[in-house]
This record gives sequence, C-alpha cells and structure tokens, in this order.
Amino acid sequence: MYKFIITLDVTPGARAKILERAPEAQAATRAEPGCIAYDLYACTDNPDRMVFVEAWVDEAAHAFHMEQEHTKRFIAFHEQFHERLVFETINPAD
Repeated sequence: MYKFIITLDVTPGARAKILERAPEAQAATRAEPGCIAYDLYACTDNPDRMVFVEAWVDEAAHAFHMEQEHTKRFIAFHEQFHERLVFETINPAD
C-alpha cells in the first residue's frame, strides 16, 4: 500500500474556495482503480490549514491518478492558494 498525508497551509479565505471544488475531484478520484481512500480535511484549529489523506494499492496507482485530467485541474486550482505544502508518506507504526 502507498499511503500519505499532504498538509496545505493556504492563503486566508481560500479554504471555502477549495472545499467548493473538492467534491468533484473526490468523486472522480475515488472511482479510479487502485484508490483505497481519498479524503480532504479542514483543520479545526487553523482555518487556513487543510489535510489530504490518501491511500492507494501501490505507487503505480497513484502515478496513474496524477496523470488524470481531473487531478491536474484540481491541483492547478488549489496550488494558487498554497503558502506551504508538506508531503509525508506514512506506514502503520509497529
């Protein structure tokens, strides 16, 4: 499994704009082969922080996802609001 967390700090007020576009991206992504989970969270402690939690059957499934037009459109849209992005791959703690 390939699992990761992406933390976005966005410009003030951008959260609502991103959340408005998210359902379309989420539906298309969740329908992709190899997608186990694709969730977007809004941080309750910081209104300008958002967190993606994704799980894929493997890195190839994620690579396929990154080539999809809906993925490229959603990334291009929310990138304009980024102040900081942190990408972390994760595994269950033993």
